[in-house]
This record gives sequence, structure tokens and C-alpha cells, in this order.
Amino acid sequence: MALDHGVLNIPLHKRGNIDREIDKWKAEQAALQKERVQLAKCELKDNKAEAKRLWALADQALIKADAKRRGIRYTELRDILDGFVKWEPKKAIKVLPIFIK
Repeated sequence: MALDHGVLNIPLHKRGNIDREIDKWKAEQAALQKERVQLAKCELKDNKAEAKRLWALADQALIKADAKRRGIRYTELRDILDGFVKWEPKKAIKVLPIFIK
């Protein structure tokens, strides 16, 4: 594509400043990213609170029975579930209701 010399002869203040437009776009993108991060933090915080509540209600006898059925030690299953509560609360919210009477 050839340069349009008619446009090149127009001063920058009349044809727009590309740097200003890029900076404006970057600022908009940064604001959107910040908002997404804040929403994700709030969601994670709420999910962790719910997972901790469910973990407190979990029946240890049911966990022991399920560990025996799966052929693993109780402590292994307990640690896996505790890890879900701490690091993957969405998984914990899905799994823990099985262990509540």
C-alpha cells in the first residue's frame, strides 16, 4: 500500500495522534483487566468461604467409608479434600456435599 502524500502533509494535530489513541486504548484495557481481576478475587473469596463451611459440616465417618471403598487411606482422602478446600474451592463445593449427612 502506497503512502498518501496528501495525508502526510496534514499536521498531526489535525489528523490525530496515534500515540494518544494507543495510550487511551491501553488504559481502557488495563481498567477492564483490573475489573476482571477484582471480580475473580471476589468469586474466589466467596467460594472459599462456602467450601470451608461445607468442610466443617463434612462427616469424617463418611470420608473414612469412601476412602475404604476407593482403596486409599483415610488420611490421603482427607488431605485431598482439604487441598480442594484451600486451593480449588469450586471442586470442593461440588464434592463435599457427598460427605454431609
